[in-house]
Parts: sequence; structure tokens; C-alpha cells
Amino acid sequence: TQQEKMADCFTLLRQYNIQKKEIVERDGLIIFDQIAWPRTAKTNYIVYRTGQGAAPREYYTLESLLFLLKNVSLSHPMYVSRAGAQNIPVIKFPDRRGLLAYLNGEVDTSASIDKSIHLEMGIPAPAAKRPNDESHGEGIKKAKLESEDILADKQRLVEKLEARKEAGAITDQIRGLEGMSIEKIAAIRAKRLAKKRATIKTDDDLAAGADHTFMDDTTKEIMSKERSHRTRATVLQSTGKSFSNIFSLLQSVKARDEGKGEAVGKPPQQEEPRHPRNSPAPTHGYSRYDQERFRGKEETGDFKIDTTGTYRGMNLKSVTESASKPKPQVQPAKAPPTHKTNESVRQEVSKPNRKDHRSRTPIVIVPAAATSVITIYNARDFLEDFRYVPSDDKKRGGAKRQNEIFIHRKKPHPTQPGQTVSIPYRVTDNPLRLSPPEWKQVVAVFVAGPAWQFKGWPGLAADGSPVDIFTRIKALHIKSDELKLDSSTQKWDAQVLKISKTKRHLDKASMMRFWETLDKFILKHYSDLRY
Repeated sequence: TQQEKMADCFTLLRQYNIQKKEIVERDGLIIFDQIAWPRTAKTNYIVYRTGQGAAPREYYTLESLLFLLKNVSLSHPMYVSRAGAQNIPVIKFPDRRGLLAYLNGEVDTSASIDKSIHLEMGIPAPAAKRPNDESHGEGIKKAKLESEDILADKQRLVEKLEARKEAGAITDQIRGLEGMSIEKIAAIRAKRLAKKRATIKTDDDLAAGADHTFMDDTTKEIMSKERSHRTRATVLQSTGKSFSNIFSLLQSVKARDEGKGEAVGKPPQQEEPRHPRNSPAPTHGYSRYDQERFRGKEETGDFKIDTTGTYRGMNLKSVTESASKPKPQVQPAKAPPTHKTNESVRQEVSKPNRKDHRSRTPIVIVPAAATSVITIYNARDFLEDFRYVPSDDKKRGGAKRQNEIFIHRKKPHPTQPGQTVSIPYRVTDNPLRLSPPEWKQVVAVFVAGPAWQFKGWPGLAADGSPVDIFTRIKALHIKSDELKLDSSTQKWDAQVLKISKTKRHLDKASMMRFWETLDKFILKHYSDLRY
């Protein structure tokens, strides 16, 4: 209309947005029915914080306003990201609310509209292209696709189809079905299907089938650069592998299974008496505990070499004389027969061949109560990593309960500066399983509070008090800083370590005090242990 021709692009954009009219973008133009403006045409809406002082004013383009209306549902960061990807100027966030209110008709004017600027006039909208106008372009595209290679593929396909039709037209060798029963026809069909399933196409068949696929130039270029890494032939050949030992392995498995079957069918035999060393050994399989039967003639053949002899301290004359003299046969002394009972044999076997070696690994006992601050679940995190993790969190994380664990404490090397040494400690929550020698390795115990924790311990007082135990085992108690100290713990000689419920950076300081105290205690009472 005449009014639209006289209006500016910003006013028309507001009018079309309020009336929900269609705005077309085509060929770099934004078209309002019969009038069009370039996409970069400037509106009279001033950009935020421009034109202040001597700085010139800047105005938003028609393209940026239309892009904002199309993406008004997006958040501002997402809108900025999409606008930057399409190289469209972005509407600044302070201008967004006022600009949308004006374009949606919520307000009649805005302070950011500059009415003194002369705006660019619109041009008549170009007519839309008809379908017939694109016929020439489509013809060009079709001609481009119809290359010589594709035409050759089509010609080969037509020839193959014609050949199949001619082959199907020859019916001289086909017998009639009048003399065949329905069962015989079904059997022939089933045989044909089974043979078809077992047939694998060869590479020639696959190559022939590939001729039916029409590919454009881009696909052909990609496929020309492809290289075959593996085929079914290379996989079946399995170069570099040998399976020569498969038959021997299968024979050994078969012999083992047959031996088991015979052993199951035979009744249990009584144990035969042990053969003396000089008597011929029974023929059976290899045993590392029966090496005597390989000595003698079998070891050196017919040369009669004494493998246990030596020529140390002998001259040539003595060696030749000793070789010429016959070697006397030494008869083994027969030991008088002794009759031993099963109990005496069991006692001799149970006797140790060496002295018991006492372990030098210190042992630390933690409470078994689930409500304790430190348990077997979080002992490793607390004592080794200097980090407190509640036992409930460890259980929810899938930690499994163990009777005892080993932790490794890292400390500076005493003789090599800059190096560290790792010292193992054994942590358990079941002290009743400790043997008397292991009780001499217990250096510390974490006290939970109640006295029943020490029930059954060696060295307990008559009234059940563990005061005497704490003279040879260092007692420690861990409590949260907001909880009150237990009354029983106050009476005992136990060092209290406080931890915060939320401040995890203080855990390391508490554990450093624990290790410092424990080192002094071990040095004073258990200097023979590792610490």
C-alpha cells in the first residue's frame, strides 16, 4: 500500500510483528509484501551506550532485529551464540527488554528511537521465481549427474537384465510338474533353500553387485581412496599363528579325562610301603620329590661318571690311580625297624624346622562398633591419606568389610634427604583373634568410649577397667568438635584427637599429631618394631 511505501523498515517490522504477518528473507533482502530492504539496512534504534560524548551513535540493523524476533524464546547466551555463528550483529542485553516491548506493541515509543535520523527508503520487492524458471537449472544438474561412468553402469545393468530374460525364456530343459507330487516339490524347495543359505558370495559376485550402485563423483572419489585392511580370506588364513600343538593338547585332555574315569570306578587302595632308595622305583609320572630314581646309570649313560665327586686338592697321579682302582660298593646301613604310632608321626611333622620369626610390623586396633568415628571401613583414608570419610559414606559407596587391613605410612627417609620411606602398619577390629606373640606388636588402640570394648583382652583389671592395658598400649580417642567427650574416656589416659564435621583441611593436622605421638611411644616401649 501507499502507507507501507512511505513507512520506514523499523515501523513496518513492528507493524508486521504485531499483526503476525509473514516476513520473507530472500536474495539478501528482507521483504514486507511489496517493499524490500537490504538485510544490512540500519534502523533508528540506538545501540546501548553509543553516542555518549564525542562517540558517534550506532544503530541496530534490520537483520539483527528480525533475528531477535525469531529467536526470542532462547536464553540470551544461547541467542548470542547462534547470532555469532551466523555472523549477525547481536542485540545487547540492556536493550533487549525495551526493544521487545516496543516491537510487540506493549509500548508506543522508546527513548532509544532517534527520530532525527534519515532512514533508507525501501525498494520494490522482486517477483518470486516460478517453477518453470528453474527448469534450466535442473536440466544442468541432471546433466551433471548423468556422467559417462553412470551411463555405462546403466547400460551394463540393462544388458544383464536382458540376458536374464533370455535365459529365463529357454524352457526346453524344464520338465513338467504333472508327474511330481506336492511332497517332492516341497522337498526340492527345502533343499534349494538350505543350499542357498550355505552359499557365500564370492568377491566376484560382490563386485558384480557393486555395478548396480550408481554413485556420484564425490562418493567415487572417497571410495577410490579406500584400502582393504582385512577380508574374509586374510582372516581365515591367520598368518603368524601356529596351531600345531592343538592335537597334543587335546590328547592330554582326553587322557586326563579317561584317567579320572578309571580312578572313579576303582575301589580305594591301601597305601603301599615306601621303597628303599636302592630298590627300583615304580614307573609313574614325574615328581619333584622323587628325584633319586634318575641318578646313577640314567644320569651319565654308560660312562660311569660320579657326578658327586671332586678333584680338588689332588694331583694327576692320584687322579689316575683312583680311576684305575675299583670303587668299593658301600652298603647302606639298615636301620632297626621302629614302630611309630600315628600320633608320634603327627607330632614330628608339626615340629618346626626353624625358630619362629617374630614379625616387626606394628598393630593398631580400631573399634568394631558401627557408630564409632573411626572403623575398619575408613581407617585407610584417615591414617594413610589423612582424610576423614564417614563410615556410612564408605558403605554406600560399596566398600566391603574386612577383618584387617594393611596401611603404609610415608615418612621422610632418616639418612637420605628428599626421599621417603613406606612403613607398613596392620589395622584390625577383632583383637580376640590375635595370638600371644601378636599382642606384643599392638602399639595403639582407638577408644570408642564404653568399657565393654576391652572385654576378653589380656591384662584387664579385676573390675574390668582397661587402665593397666593403657600402660603398654597407646590409647587414642577421636571425637567431633561439636560433641561432648564421653565420661569413661575422661577417666582413662587417652589422647583426644578432634576433627571438624565440615573443615576437611584440618584432618591432616590431627593425623600428624597422632603419628608424632605414636612414634615417641614406639621408640620408648617397642623399639624393636618398625616405625
